[in-house]
Amino acid sequence: MEADWSVEIGPDLPCIDASWPGFLDLRTSPHAVDALPEPAQHPALRDALLTLNASGSPVFTIKCDTWTLAADEIDPVEFYATPADVLAGFASYIDVLDCDRTHFSSFAHCERCVRELASRLRTFPLRSARVDCVVRQAVFETANGYGITLYVAACGANATAAYTAWQSALAATVDATMAVAAMHRGE
Repeated sequence: MEADWSVEIGPDLPCIDASWPGFLDLRTSPHAVDALPEPAQHPALRDALLTLNASGSPVFTIKCDTWTLAADEIDPVEFYATPADVLAGFASYIDVLDCDRTHFSSFAHCERCVRELASRLRTFPLRSARVDCVVRQAVFETANGYGITLYVAACGANATAAYTAWQSALAATVDATMAVAAMHRGE
């Protein structure tokens, strides 16, 4: 699978802000996931949110969304796809923060995690999919720190194939995110 990481921090760039009006703390209220429209429409996203917010998870989520991609938005090279598999696409993002306050406040820790995450994701044998791990400034309660936006996108010869590829890419991304976060727990 194609995977890359970047840093997008600056005064005019998006910030992960847990104080937005729609934030639901799925760590303390996992059943609230069923009140969200995206997870209700996309069971793979529901599973991802429940895993990332599970009791004992080293991370938690702030926000997510899904959308379709048109053929002209898909580069076969960037998706590790054949030209026949770039006719339709599906994508999502999930904002993720570290539960550990020391990790949350450390840019170096966040950067190290996205580098490892992208490297790990490149080993997954998935075609027609890509993940972008973006470090952003973040605000949680009264603390400023850093978080990661996980963009997961996939393509296919039709909408069904793209959606199936996205489900696999999302599951791989969640597995890798949990593994990398667990590996750094207790640092």
